Amino acid sequence: MSVPTDTPATRPAGPVALTLPEVLDDLAARHPNAEALVGPEGRTTYAALADRTTRLAAFLAGAGLRRGDRVGILLPNGLRWITAALAAHRAGLTVVPVNTWYRAAELEHVLRGSAVRLVITDSTIFGRDVRAELTAAGLPQTFPAANGPDGYLGALVWPADAELPGEAGPVPLSGPRPDDLALLLFTSGSTARPKPVPLEHGKLLRNGYEIGRRQHLVAGDRLWIAAPFFFGYGCSNALPVALAHGVTLCLEERVDGDRSLEFIARERCTVYYGLAPTTRNLLAAPSFGRHDISSLRTGTTGFTAEDKRLVIEELGVTEVCSMYGLTEGYGHSTVSDAHDSVEIRLRTSGPIVPTQEIRITDPDGTPLVTGETGEIELRGCVIGAYLGGPELNDGAFRDGGWFRTSDLGHLDDACRLHVVGRRKEMLKVKGINIAPIEVEELLCSHRAVDQAYVVGLPDPAGDELMVAAVVVRRGHEQGPAFVAELTAHVKARAAGYKVPTRIEVLAQEQLPLTDTGKVSKRALRDLLAGGTA
Repeated sequence: MSVPTDTPATRPAGPVALTLPEVLDDLAARHPNAEALVGPEGRTTYAALADRTTRLAAFLAGAGLRRGDRVGILLPNGLRWITAALAAHRAGLTVVPVNTWYRAAELEHVLRGSAVRLVITDSTIFGRDVRAELTAAGLPQTFPAANGPDGYLGALVWPADAELPGEAGPVPLSGPRPDDLALLLFTSGSTARPKPVPLEHGKLLRNGYEIGRRQHLVAGDRLWIAAPFFFGYGCSNALPVALAHGVTLCLEERVDGDRSLEFIARERCTVYYGLAPTTRNLLAAPSFGRHDISSLRTGTTGFTAEDKRLVIEELGVTEVCSMYGLTEGYGHSTVSDAHDSVEIRLRTSGPIVPTQEIRITDPDGTPLVTGETGEIELRGCVIGAYLGGPELNDGAFRDGGWFRTSDLGHLDDACRLHVVGRRKEMLKVKGINIAPIEVEELLCSHRAVDQAYVVGLPDPAGDELMVAAVVVRRGHEQGPAFVAELTAHVKARAAGYKVPTRIEVLAQEQLPLTDTGKVSKRALRDLLAGGTA
């Protein structure tokens, strides 16, 4: 079965045929003195942001950049990042957000692979010498570069204390159209080198508008996010959501428990954009409970029931929305309603947003009926292809524009999505398919378990061994008696084949992470393969 979007007659009005600069200009005209952004480098209004982006856009055009050219942004979260991105958009350019953790080889792959003509950056970011990394990548630093490869103009250095890295008086610019590329994002590369994901202005705004509607955003809301804007959660979700609904972006360069709690309290943030690592960072801060963060009301989070419970019950974000999404789907594809019951938000990822369609299929692509588990496929505000060679799209799409997510799930009678896990992470124990997330949630239902991750390891007998890594809550015992108790806890609640062969207790800092801050199952599997962690 597939679940369609709203019909045109019932779909609510939104920024259907606009671009990001057009929405900014509209906000600047209607609410010139409203605060658009607050971050490490200061704060600005919509009118001031529109003016800054106009001047910088004119400079970029004068530097020889033309409509459709690509500009890399290698900066931490803040006023510079947002200004640079919206200025590039205003000049009709495509923004390539660059991971600030990348080293020379990764920078070369992303910048050369996406034909970036200019990088807007700083000389040093988080203590790292950016100039040295660019030099090692074979990319000239000096702007403008005299003999840059493939029209590369060099690195435009923007120090944190500078108003703009360059500016010019207003000039006529051929700005973007709704179907022009706004962003070229690179996936985290969990199975191979990162893939380039092209995202259009119009779809970013339409999807962002619907995501915000599920959160019940209102005038005066203040959206807090510390996730890096070079990831989709920031640039292709939080930014278009904030612009589409005219809410203030409250940015931090990174999550830092005590400092972040103080920032949220001081700025009276109302919208929480934080995934599991962020939530646990805040809860573990020594000053948690001493800052008034009761202004937080709504937002989005995921992914397990325990992750969401922590946000609702421990952080107190009572109307936070559950969601499912990926870069290729313009942020979130399913989102629960902020006013849904806690049980719905804990146990489901919500229904599809009106800009997209969803279906569940078997391995041959045959749609399955309600309640049956299969691969999640999407279309609508979803990419039509990765940029690059045809090998990047091999097996990623089905006829009719359906994108294969490689995630497994099912739809309930209310068409809400229940995510089971990754297709490639499914385990086969004693000939039976097991979704790791099911066992992980069983483990997390024990009062002493904070986090649980289940992976499969090779069994000499030809089967697969199910091994779990758990992080224990502070104040609880972690010895052999605890492991035995946890094993008994799972046995009492599930069939015998769902009981892990081995349970390892890890400290939080032992968990291997991806570039996006998520636990890397692949690296965790390698860690556990030696028999002990």
